[in-house]
Amino acid sequence: MKSIEIYGFVGWISSYFILIVYLMWLILPEQLIKSLGIHYYPSKYWALAIPSLFTMTILTIILGYSAFNYATSQPKNSISNMEDRYSRFLQLKKTELHEGLPEVYDLPINVINNILYQKN
Repeated sequence: MKSIEIYGFVGWISSYFILIVYLMWLILPEQLIKSLGIHYYPSKYWALAIPSLFTMTILTIILGYSAFNYATSQPKNSISNMEDRYSRFLQLKKTELHEGLPEVYDLPINVINNILYQKN
């Protein structure tokens, strides 16, 4: 077996063990935990506080990233949404007609509008 497979298996088993210990700490009464010989453990407040903190952190990152993208994007009617300095439009020469497929290029917005909205 490869070492990566062993590490994956140990990580899988460890995650189940940590989940079981977490659920026992969360569900079992304090008297039963102390009767098992465990006298020092965190307050049960942290059993809900830490997962809530992680959840809110992830939601804040997602919403903050979306808000940043909305704040830094161009207005909807800006030409920058359709063309920029990396745009490559077709510059077809007569000699290129018989050389096979042309290179990849961007379609101008008027061509797209004619294809999409032209009434036949």
